[in-house]
Amino acid sequence: MDLKKYISDTYPTVGLFEGINSIESKLLKHRYLVVVDDDKKFHGILTPCDLIERPHKIVIDCITKKESVTFNDTIHTVLDKFRATQCFALAVINENNFLGVIEKNQILSDLEYKINDLYDKSLISQKAKTYFLNNLSHEIRTPLNGILGFIDIIAELDTNNFEIQSEQISNIIKKSADQFLLVMNDLIELSLLHAGDGISIVKEKINIEKVFNELNDYFNELALLQNKRVTIIYSNPDCSQDIFSDVKKLKQILYHLIDNAIKFSEDKVIYGYELSIDKKNIEFFVKNESPEISEENRFKLFDVFYKQENIGNNINPGLGIGLPLVKKLTEMLGGHINVESKHNEITFFVNIPI
Repeated sequence: MDLKKYISDTYPTVGLFEGINSIESKLLKHRYLVVVDDDKKFHGILTPCDLIERPHKIVIDCITKKESVTFNDTIHTVLDKFRATQCFALAVINENNFLGVIEKNQILSDLEYKINDLYDKSLISQKAKTYFLNNLSHEIRTPLNGILGFIDIIAELDTNNFEIQSEQISNIIKKSADQFLLVMNDLIELSLLHAGDGISIVKEKINIEKVFNELNDYFNELALLQNKRVTIIYSNPDCSQDIFSDVKKLKQILYHLIDNAIKFSEDKVIYGYELSIDKKNIEFFVKNESPEISEENRFKLFDVFYKQENIGNNINPGLGIGLPLVKKLTEMLGGHINVESKHNEITFFVNIPI
């Protein structure tokens, strides 16, 4: 911890030859006085204890030598010196030059604040982990129950009607399995990204139109399966743009942004891209209707395990890892992500090099 921020050049002072009786009330009020001469030269610090030990008539006769601190001292050594001297302030000396004083109460108050802050954060972290584990259980069990449930149905099906129902059932099983694998994949990738290990970038030529068509087909089918009446639109005059990047990670980024938008939308989700003026960067956007989000909560959107607990009247089943993963992946691709919230619309922007 840096001591410099605790050094104060504003402090109560007293002259060398002041009478003790005239400064007793001042000394008791401030608990210490810095003794300076007419040229503002430092001579020591006077405390109430000095008056008890040396009850003389003038200040210069009462000053006792006290510990001082330097820039090289740590908070631990400073606190030890405060305990040893029973003093409320210590002089800060640098190469025999008096720089100011450090007050014990200021350090203790700051440490108390830091302790309380860490305590609050630990409670928040614990709460976030509890939510995460509860949601993880739900997110994993839901697709697994779907898979296992339909396996049981298949076992009980009348073989004569099996062909009619098999395609629908196999589609539901496949979607459930995909959902399960996606959750597990996100968890693994996020943990590897935070550890700074195991994730590599594989760049190749990517056709935006192909990526957008795949996403559009997937999410329209998913919305139909989940009975979500959301119109999914990609809007660009020309989708033939090619870029050079990691297609898997780009799809992950867009998948999570569109999936998140569908969760919170009752009308439509629009996504697309714009090229920078110099055509060196491409900015993808995903927008949907949403109540305006405060600036503080916009920053929290990218915190791991943070999520909006409710979607309308329903509980949000997400894990709170999608947007943090998007941010990490975007940064891996050399880009950055922004969010804009105004009126009844929220838009995420992902800017990456072409």
